[in-house]
Amino acid sequence: MPEFKTEPIVVPSDSGLLPAGERDRRVALTSFRGGDSRVQVPTREVICYECGSKSRVPSAALSANCIHCHAHLNMADVEIRPGSRRLTVRTLGDVHVQPDTVLSHLSVVCRHMEVEGRVSGSFRCSGTLRFCESTRVGGTISARRLVVDKGVQLELGSGAAAEEVEVYGQLSGILQAKKKVTVYRGAVLEGNCKCPDIEVRPGGRYVGNDSY
Repeated sequence: MPEFKTEPIVVPSDSGLLPAGERDRRVALTSFRGGDSRVQVPTREVICYECGSKSRVPSAALSANCIHCHAHLNMADVEIRPGSRRLTVRTLGDVHVQPDTVLSHLSVVCRHMEVEGRVSGSFRCSGTLRFCESTRVGGTISARRLVVDKGVQLELGSGAAAEEVEVYGQLSGILQAKKKVTVYRGAVLEGNCKCPDIEVRPGGRYVGNDSY
C-alpha cells in the first residue's frame, strides 16, 4: 500500500497569485510578435538542480525545462510557514523559513535560503544560506556562502561545505570551506574546520582542529 504523506504547507511569496497586469507583462516578455519582428526576451543563466548543467531561460519565467536533461525547473520563491510537515522543496528561486516553524527531514535545493525557524534536514544552496535561529541540522549543508547570525547557535550533525563562512554567533561541527572562514567578535567556532584561510577577529574564538 502506498505511504500516505501529509501535504506540506508551502506557498509562493505574497499571495501566490499574480495580478492580471503582471500576468500580461510576463506573457508579453515570453511571447513573440506576429510577422518577422520579434520581442527581445530578457534571459538569465540558471543551473539545473538535477543534472548541474547551465541553461538560459526568460528572466520573468516562473518555470522552465532543462535543455540537457529535460527536468522541470521551478523558479518561484517559496515561503515555508509554521504547521508544515515533512516536505521537499526544489527551486531556482529563494526559500524563506518563517519564524516559529519547526521541521525535521526537510530537503531543500534553492538559490538563497533564510532560516528563521528551527529546522533540520539537508540544504543545498547555490547562493547564501543564512541561519537567524538556533537549531541543529542533522543532514548535510552545501552553500556558496554560509552565515550564522549573532546570537544563533548552529550545530552541524553531518557537516557543512561552503566557499565562504561567516560566523557571528556559535557554530559547532565539521566544516569545509574552499576560500575563507571568518569568526567575528563575540563568535565561537567549535569543531574541525578544513579551510585555507581561517580569520579569527579580536574577541572571536576558534576551538578545534584545522588540519583534519
